[in-house]
Amino acid sequence: MVVESKESHAGARWSVFGMRQVFSRPSLFFSNWSAEKDDGFRAPSLDGERKGGEVINGVDHKVNKEGEFDPSAPPPFRIAEIRAAIPKHCWVKNPWRSLSYVVRDVLVVFGLLAVAIYLDSWVVWPLYWAAQGTMFWALFVLGHDCGHGSFSDNPKLNSVVGHILHSSILVPYHGWRISHRTHHQNHGHVENDESWVPLPEKIFKNLDDATKTLRFKVPFPMFAYPLYLVRINLLFLSHLRVCLGIL
Repeated sequence: MVVESKESHAGARWSVFGMRQVFSRPSLFFSNWSAEKDDGFRAPSLDGERKGGEVINGVDHKVNKEGEFDPSAPPPFRIAEIRAAIPKHCWVKNPWRSLSYVVRDVLVVFGLLAVAIYLDSWVVWPLYWAAQGTMFWALFVLGHDCGHGSFSDNPKLNSVVGHILHSSILVPYHGWRISHRTHHQNHGHVENDESWVPLPEKIFKNLDDATKTLRFKVPFPMFAYPLYLVRINLLFLSHLRVCLGIL
């Protein structure tokens, strides 16, 4: 996504795109939100009426002077209203259920490996790579929940399980956890968010075609994650500092 001007950055952290994870995993987004005060956002208009903005999917969105949708405008709903709409049982952290997901996914990982070795066919191996890659992502998500503290209410259990799971897929758990926390503290912010880094329109237009191709297409995305791993290890220097309470 290309950002037109720096002036539109102010409210971008509350863009509708940044709220996507609220609905998919509320316990992750609001794990430390109880101390925050309500920001006074309006409730969404569900009747489809136009009230000074553009109605998209039943929600009244702000528009700028040119009549275009303004992504920097605050969302038309309150954080408290979102929390109230989520069933209470979704906020309960059950470590036994969480561990059951770990056991289930690990069994699937080894089961896929056993099947692939048993069949040992050039047709099976590509299918195995795709299936096992999906399961490795499942392991990452479990470690992700440990990093957010939504796996359980026990920080030590979260750290142990998260460290083991992420190490199995070559992800430095604590470095990622700290970096990912920075991402959520600046969620959707066009300058400070680590995961979403758009270019200002002026810079984008001045890029030559080769640079645009390398930035947004192959092969640059192939190197993005390895470079990210190097960066977080240089910044957070692994797990000793975490154990000593420095981070």
